[in-house]
Amino acid sequence: MDKVLLVARWEFMRNFKWKQELIGYFLMLLIYAAIFAVQIWSQSSTQKTVNLAVIGQLQTQLNSKFVLSSLDTNVEEQQLFDKIAALSLDGILKVGQSDEFTLYISQQSVWQQELEQALIADQKDILLRAMDISPEQLEKLQNPISMTFVNQAEEVVGSSVKVLGLLAAILSAMAVFTSFGLSLTSVTQEKQHRITEQLLTCISHQQWVDGKALGLCLSSIKSLLTTCFMMAIVFTGIAVFSDGGGESMNVSATVVIQILIFCVLGVLFWNYVFVGFAATIDDPNHSGKTGLMLLPMLPVMLVFIVMGEPNGQVAKVLSLVPLTSISFMPMRIASMSVPVWQVGLSLLFLIAGVYYVRLFATRVFRAHITLFGKEPDWADIWRSMLKSNP
Repeated sequence: MDKVLLVARWEFMRNFKWKQELIGYFLMLLIYAAIFAVQIWSQSSTQKTVNLAVIGQLQTQLNSKFVLSSLDTNVEEQQLFDKIAALSLDGILKVGQSDEFTLYISQQSVWQQELEQALIADQKDILLRAMDISPEQLEKLQNPISMTFVNQAEEVVGSSVKVLGLLAAILSAMAVFTSFGLSLTSVTQEKQHRITEQLLTCISHQQWVDGKALGLCLSSIKSLLTTCFMMAIVFTGIAVFSDGGGESMNVSATVVIQILIFCVLGVLFWNYVFVGFAATIDDPNHSGKTGLMLLPMLPVMLVFIVMGEPNGQVAKVLSLVPLTSISFMPMRIASMSVPVWQVGLSLLFLIAGVYYVRLFATRVFRAHITLFGKEPDWADIWRSMLKSNP
């Protein structure tokens, strides 16, 4: 066990370069701060007064931002832009019939949308008065019923069930694909440089595989937690600069712990798969097996399809299968009150899956990590999986 932890620590520290990560997170914070600063600057520097000349009779009452002036109707259209420059105008509005307007501008600006919305709102009022429909009747037609959903799962999970379910699926996928990149790079480089052959003289194949899978799992979970931390900072910053500053995510601590357990075991499961198959690859840039490493994308895609039915038959079955439970069970836990027996059975299957995939990964690793020149085909990999340890 000491050797396994030694390899795990070496693998984790190999991918954990705290100075570079701190610099990276600092740069990310600077980027977010710059985005917020630009937004505030843009809002504060928005044009406060609009000098607008009107040709014709404008019945719409605009807000005080628009300073209106009249312009002779005899001005030809090709001379209007000269008038804008000569009179220092922001635009010229030509009023035709009650529903026909033409706006002449020298450049695009936000106030043009504001003007359009005001004209549309006024025209709606004119049409409503002509049809003898009151604003209250229109509101009733647009919203004929009032529907309120009282979700029992919110009492167990928390009021942020939909957000948590989506985050659980996305973050678990991020952790798995982080493991994919790290394991593929790590194992293939060590194989090419013959590092593994030297280290296997002092530790066993099983210890090497266990250490690498555990170290890669720790690296992925570390990336996952730091991503969550950065997301929390971003959401907090958004809340501070928005009207919903007092709102916070309401999530049960028990639910978060359950999701983390499935996420850790699921990432460990896939790390064993990645380490085993990476041992069969000589060059990831020219291998035909790298496509199989995208297999974890399938449950992530499927979970978005069935997210609206977390208690459906498809979601129930796939939340019990180790290959897909890393995405489906966290989604169900975050979306509803899952029966304890289903959570326990899924966890039991996942632990069993980790045990067997660990066994098969070690057999594949032992058979192919020292082979070069010709990559094994699928039949060779299958035979090495079924071959008992010597």
